[in-house]
Amino acid sequence: MTRAEDLFRRIELEGLKFIKELIEDRQSEELFLDFKRSKDDGENVKLADKDQSSYRKSVCGFANSEGGVIIWGVECSKDSTNGDVPSEIRAIENPSRFVSWLEGKVSSCTVPPVVGVRSIPIHIDDQVGLVATYIPKSSHAPHQLAGEGKYLIRAGSDFLPAPHGVVAGLFGRPPQPEVFPNFMVSKP
Repeated sequence: MTRAEDLFRRIELEGLKFIKELIEDRQSEELFLDFKRSKDDGENVKLADKDQSSYRKSVCGFANSEGGVIIWGVECSKDSTNGDVPSEIRAIENPSRFVSWLEGKVSSCTVPPVVGVRSIPIHIDDQVGLVATYIPKSSHAPHQLAGEGKYLIRAGSDFLPAPHGVVAGLFGRPPQPEVFPNFMVSKP
């Protein structure tokens, strides 16, 4: 079981309790975990453009790397004192609807689409909650960010453009060294 699968399984089993523990323990964003606050806290009638952009990058970057989990509805800002750590819950209105929006967008995030992405609602009460999204490491990598022509990877707590050698490796063609003889002639 991968670290991403383990995180998602714990979220499925323990739900809000586990997420509160992550926040209380100030669990930093990392290679397998990303916290996102929805731009409009799910109050609009569709997925906000900023949320859609974040989702696309996350799907592409996690699938091209080792997989990962996004927890939507948690404030996590880069802070020079504390780093990338969650600070508070910013609940999403109607998390089941938010899941539906994410599921509707997953096939248009990357080329080719990533198989196996799952999102689940975590209800706080009848009207608000959080959403957890699992993105598996893809066996069909590399995945290109749809419409942008970029390949992203997860590096620490960021999604960055993949260097050429990484993309070549994802295609199954590792970079080849250029080897040539070099002779130096000196007096005996």
